[in-house]
Amino acid sequence: MIPLIAPQEHWIDADDGTRLFCRDWLLPGATAAVQMVHGLGEHGGRYFSLARLFNEAGLSVRICDQRGHGNSGGVQGSLIRPDDLLRDLKLSFDDFSRRTECVPVLFGHSMGGLVAARFATGGYSPVRALALSSPALALDMKGWQKLLLAVSTAIAPGLALPTALPASRISHDPHEVRAYRKDPLNHGKIAPRMLHFMLDAMRQVEREAGQFTRPVLLQVAGDDAFVAPRGSRAFFDALPSGRKTLHWYEHAYHEIFNEEASLRAQAMQDLRNWLAQLSAQP
Repeated sequence: MIPLIAPQEHWIDADDGTRLFCRDWLLPGATAAVQMVHGLGEHGGRYFSLARLFNEAGLSVRICDQRGHGNSGGVQGSLIRPDDLLRDLKLSFDDFSRRTECVPVLFGHSMGGLVAARFATGGYSPVRALALSSPALALDMKGWQKLLLAVSTAIAPGLALPTALPASRISHDPHEVRAYRKDPLNHGKIAPRMLHFMLDAMRQVEREAGQFTRPVLLQVAGDDAFVAPRGSRAFFDALPSGRKTLHWYEHAYHEIFNEEASLRAQAMQDLRNWLAQLSAQP
């Protein structure tokens, strides 16, 4: 068991001047690293347990609050340019690669999983491998939601509105649900411009998956009220055969790493096993 590492907190300035708040857990002597990307409406401060897991597996860790989230600048749930999140990730990812002197693994959850998948399959920077937790690779939108998106896009594309997604469905663990609801840095907002970015990224990932040859891990909640799990299945099937792994947790809610004890333990052990296999690969 390695000693508990305190995160180094710092800021990175995006190319448009937006300040991005980052945390690094730098493991002395590490030759591997991982950058995590959080989901919509949350922040990197919710990922300390996963940072610990990655450190114990021998990896240095970085997570930055995406713009419009957590302590970072920007309008909550909104974007200025369609590719803002990808530009920001490239800036922080390349900086982390230089700092750790390696090519990091890229890990993403939910909307962060979509951003990570788009970044990796689109070749924005080389990645060691890609690990995704309940990624937003498909959404089930009703007809009235599509109509509302069209109208709001025409009127106020940058205005973020509440998503009405049920916080009670992040986890079966009531403690996690209460903590999520009480966290002042969480918000349940999304602007039309952000949603358009997500829908376009889903299409791009679907097109580019067949050419992505790095190792991939997919950990998918089967009872997900936030994203459509079928998107993960389609992405997995589209990847070239070989170095890809899928774990499907049939009864899990969206946040598998914050689930009730037995589901959480299984998800974490599956991630540890995959990291051990990855470290043995060239």
